[in-house]
Amino acid sequence: MNRDDMDEIFSRAAQPVQSQEDTSAQVAQVKAVILTRLRPVRPLASQAKIVALFLAVFFALAILAASLLGLVGIHVLSPLQRGLIYGALSLIAILAAVACAREMRPGAGVRIGALALGAAVIGFPLLASLLFSGYGTSNFAQQGIPCLVAGLAVAIPSGLLLLWVLRRGLILSWAKAGLAAGTLAGLTGLGMLELHCPNLAAIHIIVWHGSVVASSALLGLLLGSLADAIRRHKS
Repeated sequence: MNRDDMDEIFSRAAQPVQSQEDTSAQVAQVKAVILTRLRPVRPLASQAKIVALFLAVFFALAILAASLLGLVGIHVLSPLQRGLIYGALSLIAILAAVACAREMRPGAGVRIGALALGAAVIGFPLLASLLFSGYGTSNFAQQGIPCLVAGLAVAIPSGLLLLWVLRRGLILSWAKAGLAAGTLAGLTGLGMLELHCPNLAAIHIIVWHGSVVASSALLGLLLGSLADAIRRHKS
């Protein structure tokens, strides 16, 4: 059923009722418009399953990409640092996955995409500042830009996979969905870097690793806003 069908139904319903016979005829006409255009659809999976699918994308792509590039970063971390870094990343990824899943259902609860982004771009750098030291800027860009490029190279295909899943739901705001998906995709790139990158300078992790999430979330927001604008234009 499209927008024209709904307009037809509302226009008929707004017509003055002359008699019981006219009312019955209008009801029959409305039923005919609705029932003739109904098509069976596949039920949407439960929110728990959708969250699990989003998390599978996060873990699989982050680990796969890091394995291809070399699991160097994990070996330079202490056991405590590993537990805190990877534990925090997993918790933020769960938050972002829930945010993505909620965007697929209009009544799924409070939209928390902005909260997930805040945890990623504020909470994770704060943790890095507590765990690591080093704020020198020698070779800052030369060492940082390759990490940013590698992180986005993982985040972009991750975002495309997340988009493929999101399209199964009823997205009311692609801007909000894009923000949530961009955040989770950026976390995938960040997760890869934390497994691969051996640079433990706090400023490197805060600026360059954190920029992967911020850039990916911004890209998702912009593309989602563009999709919303196109949809409004067509309607």
